[in-house]
Amino acid sequence: MAAIFFRSYNVYVLTFSFITASAFLRFVKCEARVTGISPVGDSGGKSSIVDGVLVIAADNLVTLRFYGAGFTHNSRIAFTTTAEKSQTKCDEDRTKPIEFTANNLQQYVGEAKVSLPKESCGKPHYVCLQSGNESEWLHQGGSDDPLLQIKCEGKTDLPLWLKISFIVVLMLLSGLFSGLNLGLMALDPTELKIVMNCGNSNEQKYAKSITPLRKHGNYLLCTLLLGNVLVNTSFTILLDGLIGSGIAAILGSTAGIVIFGEIMPQSICSRHGLAVGAHTIWITRFFMIVTFPVSFPISKILDWILGDEIGTVYDRRQLQEMLKVTAEFNDLEGDEMNIISGVLNYKSKTVEEVMTKLDDCYLLDILSILDFRTIASIMQSGHSRIPVFDGERHNIVGLLLVKDLAFIDTDDCTPLRSVIKFYNHRVQRVYDDVHLDTMLEDFKKGNSHLAVVQRVNNEGEGDPFYEAIGIVTLEDILEEIIQSEIVDETDIYLDNKSRQVIQGRKGPVDLSFFTEEQQKPKVSPQLQLAILQYLTTVVEAFSNDVISFNMLKRLINQPDVVQEIKLHDEMDDNLKFLYKKGVVAEFFTLIIQGKVEVTIGQDELTFEEGPFTSFGTKALLSSLNAKPLGQYIPDYSVRVVTDVMCLKIPTGMYRQAVRATLMGRESEPDGTIPGSNGMNHRNGPQLQPGNIFLETTC
Repeated sequence: MAAIFFRSYNVYVLTFSFITASAFLRFVKCEARVTGISPVGDSGGKSSIVDGVLVIAADNLVTLRFYGAGFTHNSRIAFTTTAEKSQTKCDEDRTKPIEFTANNLQQYVGEAKVSLPKESCGKPHYVCLQSGNESEWLHQGGSDDPLLQIKCEGKTDLPLWLKISFIVVLMLLSGLFSGLNLGLMALDPTELKIVMNCGNSNEQKYAKSITPLRKHGNYLLCTLLLGNVLVNTSFTILLDGLIGSGIAAILGSTAGIVIFGEIMPQSICSRHGLAVGAHTIWITRFFMIVTFPVSFPISKILDWILGDEIGTVYDRRQLQEMLKVTAEFNDLEGDEMNIISGVLNYKSKTVEEVMTKLDDCYLLDILSILDFRTIASIMQSGHSRIPVFDGERHNIVGLLLVKDLAFIDTDDCTPLRSVIKFYNHRVQRVYDDVHLDTMLEDFKKGNSHLAVVQRVNNEGEGDPFYEAIGIVTLEDILEEIIQSEIVDETDIYLDNKSRQVIQGRKGPVDLSFFTEEQQKPKVSPQLQLAILQYLTTVVEAFSNDVISFNMLKRLINQPDVVQEIKLHDEMDDNLKFLYKKGVVAEFFTLIIQGKVEVTIGQDELTFEEGPFTSFGTKALLSSLNAKPLGQYIPDYSVRVVTDVMCLKIPTGMYRQAVRATLMGRESEPDGTIPGSNGMNHRNGPQLQPGNIFLETTC
């Protein structure tokens, strides 16, 4: 502001002097003379007025305006460093002549372009004026008058090679700071820890060297930015001094900084920032020390405002999405991606989403008998844990493990209730909205690997109650985690998503071999003895007078004589009747186990009968008549009400047994049959011998 003031003041003084000199010379005729000097227009910083003296830059062409009188087209200007006091005429020590600009030349004012060499700087320059081509050069004075003095400023310029060296170094530092700003600051503390723990040997070494600096994130950021701005500014100034043109310097510095200071280093450091930062760590430390007075206070202010730098943290969804996006670049296989995805998602799912619905589960009724058929059905189901219900399927009361059947004999027909009561496995129950992570923790405690999923049933007018809706197992949770089905060699399972039954590698166990052996119900020796004693003592048709004891024993051991009737929901009602009123019956029946319902008389009186109750004795006796065979028509009905084991002897088989008995008695000399206690049966009915019982049976 002061320079502008003094400059304006000097212009006014020069103008006033010019007017005064012009008025004086108009009345007094004299030779041409210079009375003042001033710069023309804006010289771009190449000229200025300091303490009333005009100062121009050396080796720069500057337009000056000269004030005086008697200026003509032949007038010329020169400069000398010799003061006026020594001589009034300019000697040989003067610059080259400078002519006035023709377009701006008047009698009292003239303009000329002046350039002073750098070698002459240091001394004040005075004006020499030549009126014509032949006239002498006259010294215009100015040793005591600052209006006639000119000073030059010579810039102490650097050598060209040194300027180029500085520009190259500054360009490299600009690129380094720009690249480190992206390479180091992009690696937050979390990523550095990951690289230190699981990177290769070089990456771990680089990360360990960078971590101490990266902990001071804002301090490092301020250092890099301050250094980048400093070298870019210095680069622009040096380039301007080298080129000498403002516009060219701006364009050149912009192109150099963008290409070599931003694009190239950031492209390299975006991929290899860790290695570049580790190898240039000493440069970063040096600039952190140099810029400490400025960058450190600013970093502390940023730390106080922004807080500690935590780093990049991903939640479950972001981490899963990141794995999906980078799937084609990472080294994870498809099953590994599924497992990671399952682990990240399984906590958000409930047991209702992975359970097997109760309608699709294999359950056992607590009233079941553990005979061969039941155990074979358990084995074919492929399950190791079977829920047991009482009454309705949603009323789960127990749990049967397959290993509990190790000491069970199918011949004993052990009730399932007894086994459940003996082992007393606790049934684990869980609500349908429990998440899988909570369910997994319960399974890990070892209480059970199967749980009954239940919910509150508010339907209907009654009180709410807990209702079982499905079964969830440890295997269901593991399958959800690994996103794949776990199938062993004999497993049979229902896919919860496709609702299809899928067999294991070996398929269901084929028990047909054992089933064929079990088609004939087994009768224990004690029970067989009880049957024989009952028939020989109670039923007239099987007395020793009619059939021998050995033949009777063979008879009850024949195939299909001892039968079992199992009740089930799909069983035809007609098959439940052993006898029907008014329907011809050609067999004898003895109830060994179970209960039947008997309906008799016109009033249809109904009562139940249990083991060792016989029906159809008259059918056997009718078949022994010598006359044409009579038919037995019962006047009652017998219906099975529980699972029944019975002895069923057809009349034809009975007839053959009686004939075999008579044939054996006739073959004895004394008319007795072995095993008949010496009883004589020669007077029995004469029947044709048969061969059906001649073979020994098991």
